[in-house]
Amino acid sequence: MRQQKLLTSEKSSRALVITCWCIYMIAYLTRNTYAASIVHLTGEGLVTTSMAGLISTCYFVSYGCGHLINGILADRVSPVPMLGVGILGTAAANLLMPAVIPSVPAMIAVWTANGYFESMLWAPIFVLFSGVITERLRHIALATISSSRPVGQILAYLFTAACSHFGVGIAAPYVIAAGCAVLTCVALAVVARIAFSAPDIRTVQVQPTRSEAGKPADTTHLMKLLALSGAVIFMLPAVFHGMLKDGVNTWVPTILRDTFNASASLSTILAVILPLTGLFGVVFANFLLGRKALLGNHPLIGIIIMLLTAIPTALLLNTGSMTLVMGVICLCLICFLMEAYNQVFSTMMPAKFASYGKGATVSGIFNSLIYVGSAISTYTFGAVAERVGWHMTTVLWLVLALASAVILALSIKPWMRFIAQKPH
Repeated sequence: MRQQKLLTSEKSSRALVITCWCIYMIAYLTRNTYAASIVHLTGEGLVTTSMAGLISTCYFVSYGCGHLINGILADRVSPVPMLGVGILGTAAANLLMPAVIPSVPAMIAVWTANGYFESMLWAPIFVLFSGVITERLRHIALATISSSRPVGQILAYLFTAACSHFGVGIAAPYVIAAGCAVLTCVALAVVARIAFSAPDIRTVQVQPTRSEAGKPADTTHLMKLLALSGAVIFMLPAVFHGMLKDGVNTWVPTILRDTFNASASLSTILAVILPLTGLFGVVFANFLLGRKALLGNHPLIGIIIMLLTAIPTALLLNTGSMTLVMGVICLCLICFLMEAYNQVFSTMMPAKFASYGKGATVSGIFNSLIYVGSAISTYTFGAVAERVGWHMTTVLWLVLALASAVILALSIKPWMRFIAQKPH
C-alpha cells in the first residue's frame, strides 16, 4: 500500500496533460533524430545499410525491454520523477550521438542507452492520465496523447532536412532535440510543483482494486488475466505491428531513394508526410473505437485496420510501374493505419486492465512486444533489402498484415466476454 496524490483541479490537470503531451512529442523528436539521419549516413558512406539497421535494432531491443521493466515499475513509484529522469537521459544521449559518429560500436552504446531512457516516458504518462488527473479528462488525455508522436517525427525529419539543406552538419538536429528535451523537463518540474502542492490536492492510500469475485486485483495472476481476456492472442500481432510500423518509418527515405531515385534530401522531406498522416490515423482509431457496432471490440477493429493495410502494401509490389507520388501515397496509407492500430492496442486497450490495478503493466508488456517487432524489422528489412531488394521486403509486409488479421480473429469471443465481465 502506498500514498497517491490525486488532482482535483481541472486547471492543474489540463496543464499536466499539455506538459505530458509536449514531453511525449519531444520524445519522438529525440528518438527519430537517428532514423531521419540514416539516409545521410548511408549516402555519405559513414555506415552501411545493414549496420545502420543494426544500430536501430539495438535501440528497439533496449526500448522494448525497458517498456516491460518500466511498465511494472510505474505501477509502484511516483510518476513525475521517473518521467524527468527519462527525458533528461534522452537529452544526454542525443548530445553524445554526433560525437561518436561514425564509430558503430559507440553509436550502438549511445543509442541503446537512449532506447532505455525513452522507455521510461510512456508508463508514467499512462499512470498520470489513467489515475491521477481529474476523471473527466482521463479519456480525452488517453485519446489525444498519440497525436504527439507524429508531430515529434515530423520535427525530426524537418530539422534533419533543413540542416542538410543549409549544410550545417548532421550534429545540429541532435543538439536541437536535446535542447528541446531539457526545456520540457523544466516545464514538467514547474507544472508538477504547482499542481501537486495545491491546497485542494487529494491524497489516497492506493489499495488493490477488487475484482468481481471479491478478491484483490493484485492477487489476480497477470498471465491468467491476459489468457482469460484473450489479450494473450494480441501478443503476436503486436510484434507484427511493430515490424510494420517502424520497419516502414525507419526505411522510407532509403526506399524512396533506392526505388524511385529520389535525392537524399528530397527523400527526407517526403518522409515528413508519413507522420503527418499518422495524426489522422489517431483520429481514425478514435472514430472506430467510438462506433456502437465496434464498441469495446478491439480485436475486430484491429482486423479491419490490418486488412486495410494489406491494400496499399499489395500495390507497392508493382513499384516498377508506379510513380513517386503513388509510392508516397501507399507508404502514407500504411503509416496512417499503423498509427491507428497503435492507438487501439498500446493506449486504449491496456486501459481496460486499470480496474485490476495492472493498466501500466499491460501497457508496458504490449509496448515491449511492439518494439521487439521494431528491433527485428529494422535490421532484418535493411539486410533483406541490401541482398535481394525492397520488393521482397514489401512481400514480408503483406504477409505480416494478413497474418495479424487471421490471429486477431481468434481473440474476439474471449475479449468480448472479458469486457462484459470487467469490474468498473
